[in-house]
Amino acid sequence: MISKKLFLWPIIISVVGHVLLITAGSMVDLRENVRAAELFSVQIAEPEPEPEPAALPRPQTKPAPEKKTGPVRDARSLPPEGLREDTVDIGSVDAKYAAYLAQVKKKIQRIWKYPAQAYSNNEVGVVMILMSIDADGSLSQVMLTSSSGSPSLDQGTLDVINAAAPFQPLPAQYNLSRLHITASFRYQ
Repeated sequence: MISKKLFLWPIIISVVGHVLLITAGSMVDLRENVRAAELFSVQIAEPEPEPEPAALPRPQTKPAPEKKTGPVRDARSLPPEGLREDTVDIGSVDAKYAAYLAQVKKKIQRIWKYPAQAYSNNEVGVVMILMSIDADGSLSQVMLTSSSGSPSLDQGTLDVINAAAPFQPLPAQYNLSRLHITASFRYQ
């Protein structure tokens, strides 16, 4: 009987000690305000339609004879003759662009970091940009389409895109002179 008690006491003491250690350990946060880094996430959003200008009242005149016209095309959407362009989101799963967009994203992710000033000031936000890549891979344009509200986050994002350029040339099968890519960078 005594030999059984000799074996049980160390086990009971060990179980009680471990329970106390686990309880005490769960009360202490060892991370000390460490933020998990989220490289960037992409959200696909439809562009907002442009508001139509208010029509000014016109003096009444006699109606002109009716003319039959063909379909009207928006001249703004047509690139100059011989140039083809397309716009795609960096997170697109379109098989045509997926491989190229993955290369662009990977190149940006290699150098992307939270701007130091914004990090020290605990600034958060989402920066949305539009970048245009020419057929030879050069960055022809990068612009802010939606601000995060923090100038240092906005400028940091634009600086990273400029630093990542030039990119790989557009694949010949795209038959494009320029590819516009939208992306959003989430800082939190």
